[in-house]
Amino acid sequence: MKKFLAVLAASGFTVLCLVGSSFAGEIDLLLQKLVEKGVLTAGEAQQVKAETKEEIRKEISQAKYDLLPEWLQKVKMKGDFRLRYAYTKQKGIKDDSKGQIRVRLGLDTKINDQMKVGIGMATGSTSNPRSTNATIADSNGPASFKSIILDYAYGSYSPTTWLTFTGGKFKNPIWQPNDLLWDGDLNPEGVSAQLDYNLNPYLGLFLNGEVFALTQDSESNSGRTMFVVQPGIRYNWQDKINFKGAVAGYFFTGLKDRPRFTNSSGTNSTTGATSTSGNYKYNYNSFNPSAEMGIKDPFAGVPVLGKYIPYLGIFGDFIYNPDPDTGKSGFDAGVKFGSEKVGGWKQWQAKILFAKLGRDAWLDILPDSDRYNGKTNMKSVEAVLEYGLGKNSSLVIDYYWAEALSRSASAGTSGSFVPQQVLQVDWNLKW
Repeated sequence: MKKFLAVLAASGFTVLCLVGSSFAGEIDLLLQKLVEKGVLTAGEAQQVKAETKEEIRKEISQAKYDLLPEWLQKVKMKGDFRLRYAYTKQKGIKDDSKGQIRVRLGLDTKINDQMKVGIGMATGSTSNPRSTNATIADSNGPASFKSIILDYAYGSYSPTTWLTFTGGKFKNPIWQPNDLLWDGDLNPEGVSAQLDYNLNPYLGLFLNGEVFALTQDSESNSGRTMFVVQPGIRYNWQDKINFKGAVAGYFFTGLKDRPRFTNSSGTNSTTGATSTSGNYKYNYNSFNPSAEMGIKDPFAGVPVLGKYIPYLGIFGDFIYNPDPDTGKSGFDAGVKFGSEKVGGWKQWQAKILFAKLGRDAWLDILPDSDRYNGKTNMKSVEAVLEYGLGKNSSLVIDYYWAEALSRSASAGTSGSFVPQQVLQVDWNLKW
C-alpha cells in the first residue's frame, strides 16, 4: 500500500508538471498529507518528488516521454539579452554616447539521429551584417520599434559523432581565439564540413572546411566566394595545461579588379580615389596561424595570486597576405586571467591584448566592428573585465584604444585616421 501511494503521488506530480507550474502546489499538498498520515516520511516524500522530476527530464531529453509530442521534446531554445552603454571619443568628430540593446533567440531541433535544423532571430538590420545592436531612442524618436532579422537558418547532417556537414546561414565554424579577423556577429552563408576526432584522452584533431558565398554581382552574373581550410590540434596535459592551435588558409574568387563591397570599411586599397568607389587592387588569399594555451592554477602555492587567479590563458593570431607590397600582415597577442569562464556569482576574468592589422592583410568587411569601426590599417589595445552577477548573468567593461597605421587617399575624412577611444559597459543575461 505504501508503495502504491508513492507511485500514485509520483504519477500525479508528473501530470501536474505538464499542465503548468500553477498546479505544482497540489502534488506538494498530496505528499504532505501522506507524510501526516504516516504513509511516507518527509525524506521519502522529497525523494519521490526529486526522482520523478529527474525521470521526466531524462525522458524528455531522450524524446521518450509519452505525454508530449516527440518533435516538442527535441526542440531546444536558447537566447540572450544585452543592455549596453557605449561611449566613443575621436579627435575631429563629436563624442558619441548612446544606449543599445541586443536580443537573440535561437531554436534547434533534431529531425532524426543524424540531422538537425536551427533557426535564430536577432535585433539588427539587413544593411549591417557586423552588428545586432539596436540603439535606444534612435533617430526615429523615443519608444520606436526595433527591427528583428533572421540571424541564422541551417540544416546539419552528422553521419558519425566526429563529422558534421552544415548548409545555410550558420554560426562561424572557423576557430579563432580572438575577434581580430572575424566579427562575432557575422554568420556566414554557404556550406561547411567539420571533423573533430579524439585520438586519445589527451590529443584531438579537428579540420574545418568551408565555402562561403560573399555576394552575387548582378551586372556580371558571377559571385564572389571564400574557400577556407583550417586543420588544428587540441592537447590536454594532466587536466592542467590545455593547448589549441590551428592554421587557416583563405582563398577568394572574384575580388581583384572587382568593385568594393557596399559594407566595406573603406581601408583596403582600390584603384579608385575614394572609399566608396574603385575596384580592389589586390587579392586577399591569406595564411592565418592561431594558438591558445590555458593553465589551471598557474600560481599554486603563491600567496594571494594562487587564491584569486585560478586560470591563465595566452593567445594570439597572425595573418599574412602575400599579394600586396606593403600592409600585408597583421597579428594580435593577449593574455586573460581569473576564472576560466564566467558563469556564476563573483566569478571574473580580465583580458588585455594588442592588435595590429595592415591595410591589405585582410578583407575589411570582416574584422570586429567595435575595434576602430572594423577597419584594417590600424593598431589597437583592448582591455576587458567581466564579472559574474549570478548564474547566466554578468557585467562586462570593454575599453578600446586604436589609431591608423598610415594615412591614404582612401582613408576618408580626417577623423578616420586619428586615435579613437571606445568604452562599452554591458549587462548580459542568458537563458
